[in-house]
Amino acid sequence: MRDYIDVTGKNEDEAITKALAQLGLDRDDVSVEVLERAKSGFLGIGASPAKIRVYYGPEEGPAEPEPAPAVREEPRREEPRREEPRREEPRREEAPKP
Repeated sequence: MRDYIDVTGKNEDEAITKALAQLGLDRDDVSVEVLERAKSGFLGIGASPAKIRVYYGPEEGPAEPEPAPAVREEPRREEPRREEPRREEPRREEAPKP
């Protein structure tokens, strides 16, 4: 199981910077999940910090996903197309002009 830490900051970038400093790792060595985005509130009232979860350490499972088993498809037979009889529109005959 991968290890993780939860960190808060004024915004997501600050929280990530704090987490990397605590762990002593580079950004490429971790995975970040944003749990809560920072909220500024109204005139600072109701403000809340950003909360993130930073995963580090070796990943679980195989490094590469296993390929799916090959499915053999048989060639499809094309059936001859059946043509539908064309419908002719009724002709309008014009009445002779007097």
